[in-house]
Amino acid sequence: MNNKHLLVNGITLLYRESQVPSITERSSDLVRTIITNIKLPDFQLTLDPETKIITNLRNTALAMCNDPDDHIYEHVEILQQLKLDTDEDTELYEALVGAISAEMSEQSLKRTVTNMRRSIQNHFRQEEVKKVLKQANSLINYKPEDIKDFKSFVGTLISSLEPFQTDALTKDPAIISHVSFDNDESMESVFRDIKKEQDGSSILKTGWQGINRMLRGGFRRGENVIIGALQHKYKTGFTLSLFKQFALYNVPEMIDKTKKPLLLRISFEDEMKNNLQFLYTSLKENETREAVSETELLDLEESTLRSYVQERMKINGYHIEMLRVDPSRWSYLHICNKILELESEGYEIHLCMLDYLGLVPTTGCVIGPAGTDMRDLFRRIRNFTSTRKITTITPHQLSTDAKQLIRDGKEDFVKQIAGKGYYAGCKQLDQEVDLELYIHIEIVNGKSWLTVQRGKHRIVGQTPLIDQFCVLPFEPIGGILDDINGADTTRRKVGGGPIGSGEETPHWGFLDT
Repeated sequence: MNNKHLLVNGITLLYRESQVPSITERSSDLVRTIITNIKLPDFQLTLDPETKIITNLRNTALAMCNDPDDHIYEHVEILQQLKLDTDEDTELYEALVGAISAEMSEQSLKRTVTNMRRSIQNHFRQEEVKKVLKQANSLINYKPEDIKDFKSFVGTLISSLEPFQTDALTKDPAIISHVSFDNDESMESVFRDIKKEQDGSSILKTGWQGINRMLRGGFRRGENVIIGALQHKYKTGFTLSLFKQFALYNVPEMIDKTKKPLLLRISFEDEMKNNLQFLYTSLKENETREAVSETELLDLEESTLRSYVQERMKINGYHIEMLRVDPSRWSYLHICNKILELESEGYEIHLCMLDYLGLVPTTGCVIGPAGTDMRDLFRRIRNFTSTRKITTITPHQLSTDAKQLIRDGKEDFVKQIAGKGYYAGCKQLDQEVDLELYIHIEIVNGKSWLTVQRGKHRIVGQTPLIDQFCVLPFEPIGGILDDINGADTTRRKVGGGPIGSGEETPHWGFLDT
């Protein structure tokens, strides 16, 4: 947009805003930005017609910016002023008359105001992109000796351009939420969210009563969750089980009822066939309590396997998307853009499960001391998904320091590591997430048990300490069985009986290995 176009839009925006009943914010600062960015000669005895018109419109726009927020413009008076401002440019005046004189409903006014704000904001965003690229081009072509570290230079450039690529909102992308005490609706919206958390309608329940107690109902929309474990300790099995349970035991609570609810899982490691085989076996064995054999999988038609998994996973109305991605060819930007793509297709994403986020290159992330880029990767994903109320869950490998505790024979492994930053690649990942879960398989007398310890949890109120740890038994058929609709199978101790059974403490002989 040229200067005249910007000023016309600014004047029209301020005029139309004055017509919106009970408007809570005016765009005076945005229009002042237009005025500030229009540079006119300091001294000019005779103005050319173009500069004269721009000067006139600029003065009118500035006067409107200085008017009180409740100022109502008289239609005839503002047209007279604009007639004088545009001088002999009849086409410009007619454009202003058309923009200001058209009759509009309140809904049309609000849409027009929003669209004009977006148009002006996008103009300045484009100018910012040009400025960043111009500076980078100047440095790399004319002062390459000033670039000490080319990798760092590229990372900084990508980082500075990232907001312009991923932002699909009309508001400031840094503002995650906004409550005005002068706006009843904005406050009521927050209290609606609180009530939904209290009644459980916006919480993703799991299929295990012990985990639901641990999380005071389940996973909350917008939470960013990390699940820490050593290698080959059921990270993928645990998260796939959660993915299945979210679909089976939750009815979608929609923020936008015109959208389609979606559960998304992106795997950067396991083959799709392995994930689908796990889902089929877990669904079938939990339902029938009969083992699924390899022969059964071979004998059944592909359409039968497909229809069974589809029917069960979509039973409550969720749409399901599962991707397998080569992590070396993706970055956090690709994850964000995939979410934007699905949103543009009409989906409201309730869950984004990333198996594992730590495998994704930290291209474009802040570079610094060891672990800085990994921490920034988690921060960027959290900032992007939390604004959209997308629950994000990713397992993460624990460090060799944690493995040393096993070698040293430490008991209650998950309790020992909770809150101590034993994450591979970065010890400060706990600072970037909302919830930590630690899992570990204990094997006693030939039977396997999954121990689960809750770490950090950003939530109002305190969870009883006794509920922050639980033990889930592996069964010969069905693995860790879902117990949400039956008797609680959770244990307080490895080898103990179910909670409330009176046999919660294991016999000493049982623990002899």
